[in-house]
Amino acid sequence: MFPGIDARLDRVGFTADALEVLVVACGPAPRCPGCRARARRVHSSYERVLAERPLTGRQLKVRLRVRRFFCDRSSCKRKTFVEQVSGLSERYRRFSIGTKQWLYAVAVELGGRAGERLCRQLRLSAGRSKLLGLLEAPAVPERSPRVLGVDEFAFRKISGATRTASLKLFKGL
Repeated sequence: MFPGIDARLDRVGFTADALEVLVVACGPAPRCPGCRARARRVHSSYERVLAERPLTGRQLKVRLRVRRFFCDRSSCKRKTFVEQVSGLSERYRRFSIGTKQWLYAVAVELGGRAGERLCRQLRLSAGRSKLLGLLEAPAVPERSPRVLGVDEFAFRKISGATRTASLKLFKGL
C-alpha cells in the first residue's frame, strides 16, 4: 500500500464513511534529531492518526504505530524522541505527506474559502486556516529600493503651479 516506505500494513477496517488501516513502522533505528546519534534502545510505542487522501469515495485514516527511542548521549538535551516514517509522516502533522501536497495545490489555486469548499467535496478535512497556513510568504528583499519612479499619484500630491511646470517639463522631453 505504501511502496518505498519502511512500514508494513497490519490491519484494515471499514466503517460506513471511512476506511481505516493500521500501519506499523518497521524501519531501522533512527538518529536523534538533537545530536544525530543512532538510537539503540526503544522507550515505548504509540499510535498516531494521519489523514490520507480519499480512496474509493471514502475517507482514508492511517493509524500509524511509531516507536519512541531513548537518546543515550549524556550531552544531548533530548532524552527521548519519536521516529518519523519518511515519505509518510512529518513531525506535528495530522495528515500524510501526500495529503499535504494535495492541500498545498488546492491552497495555491483557490486559497481559503473556495479551497475549503473543494476539500469538502474531495472528502479532505481541511479548513481555510489550515490551507492558508501551508502557503509560504514570498521572500522579502534585504534592501529597500533606492530609486522610485514618478507616477500619477505623485502628481496629485504636489501643488497646482508645480504640477503645471512638471507637466511642461515631461512634454518637452
